Amino acid sequence: MLHPHDRPNRSTARDDARRRNQEAVFQAVHRDGPISRIDIASRLQLSPAAVTNITGALIERGVVYESRTADATGVGRRAILLEVDYDAALVAGIKISNAGLTCALTNLNAEVLHTETHSIASTEPDQVVDAVAQAFKALNSVAGNKIAAIGVNLPGAVDADRRTVRTSPLLGWDRVALGDMLEARLGVDVLLENDVNALAHAEAWFGHGREHSDFLVVTMGRGVGLGIVLNGEVYRGPKGGAGEFGHLLIDPHGPVSRYAKRGTLEAYLSDDAIVRDARAHLSAFPEAGTAADVARLAQDGDLDAVAVYEHAGHILGRGLSFLVDLFAPSLIVLSGEGMRGGDALVRPATDEMRRLAFGDLADHVEIVVDDWGDDAWARGAAGLAASRFLVESATRAGGDRSTPAAL
Repeated sequence: MLHPHDRPNRSTARDDARRRNQEAVFQAVHRDGPISRIDIASRLQLSPAAVTNITGALIERGVVYESRTADATGVGRRAILLEVDYDAALVAGIKISNAGLTCALTNLNAEVLHTETHSIASTEPDQVVDAVAQAFKALNSVAGNKIAAIGVNLPGAVDADRRTVRTSPLLGWDRVALGDMLEARLGVDVLLENDVNALAHAEAWFGHGREHSDFLVVTMGRGVGLGIVLNGEVYRGPKGGAGEFGHLLIDPHGPVSRYAKRGTLEAYLSDDAIVRDARAHLSAFPEAGTAADVARLAQDGDLDAVAVYEHAGHILGRGLSFLVDLFAPSLIVLSGEGMRGGDALVRPATDEMRRLAFGDLADHVEIVVDDWGDDAWARGAAGLAASRFLVESATRAGGDRSTPAAL
């Protein structure tokens, strides 16, 4: 005889299975659209009736639409193809740094429609919250007060579930409940994430990682970061601290770093490190010169500037070989302001990675340099908000009420 508590458990299991099917159907449209219902059913091993019910609810909710009919391939009616309506809502992304805020307004495909930058009076949490509130108000005005979700990212260890910044050396923060502070001020749900993890999430949903279940995002700029995507999900670690690639020790007697320990990757690859090496090796490099200045010199063919980036590239390649040995990814996306070094950085990094990695693991790794713009970090935050909005829209959309087929 069944225990009385078995019934709600079965109901919960059915609800969970239904939500999984709804999300899987939506993901099929997102990743493979335009796509027909019959192709979705075949790929997911769902009944055509279940797919029809789920897609009907998605259409009714406004996140999927019937775009056109497929080309004729034989006798019978031509299938109707489905696509995601990425213009169904607008989302905002805000990147917090010690230099200020970078903000982006995007559609649900993380395509940037508008960008803004805002200064901050200081990095004190209350002052940052004030600045974010003003920036959000400005973005929402541009959007006609129709922002559906907002993502906020920043450098440091972030507990995304508790929406707390555990530590951020760049901002000087420890244990800041920023998500709750922002929600109380903005009056909307806020997704809080580490900046590189948000970028990796956006790459998985909207970028180079869409076709890869296991890949890495490595960033260079003020610091050196790592986003880890395993089985299609961003891996954050139990407390949100995974991916501190820049703190990997290369040489305990190496150069010092402003935000990391001596001899770490960050001490060799950050913007500060590039400027330090340029001052040491470029006789005419100005005292106020920046990493962007070094990159321009390298692009113009200055051999000493090229040598600075080549040296950094060898160090980066050593770090990448460690990642290949640990994760055996199919893709590594190189991103961040530091990638302005271009081929002078990437070529030696790729060569060194392939030389040092174990066996033939590196032979199967695709290296992609993401096109970098000032809005990239904010786009990463917006992509986080867009994907959450799309998933929640999909799983709230009703769908098949019978027992779903197993995926």
